[in-house]
Amino acid sequence: PTLWCMIPAMEELQMAWELKSENLQFALYKEAIEWGLVKIGKYYSKFDDKPVYILALVLHPCYKLMYITMAWGGPEEQAKE
Repeated sequence: PTLWCMIPAMEELQMAWELKSENLQFALYKEAIEWGLVKIGKYYSKFDDKPVYILALVLHPCYKLMYITMAWGGPEEQAKE
């Protein structure tokens, strides 16, 4: 029942670690954070091969296409990429 939260959770984790890697307070951990970001990127790219994660978001009664449009933009923004 928690399949739908994988993409938002990975994106939230990635954004938080990117902010920490730029923060001087976490300079001691910068290398570990960057390795963690590489690992997150590796697993995030696997979502491209598994459309079930996107389908779980679309079928979720609260999210539907709202999260996808908010996080990745609408058809116009996606066409630009």
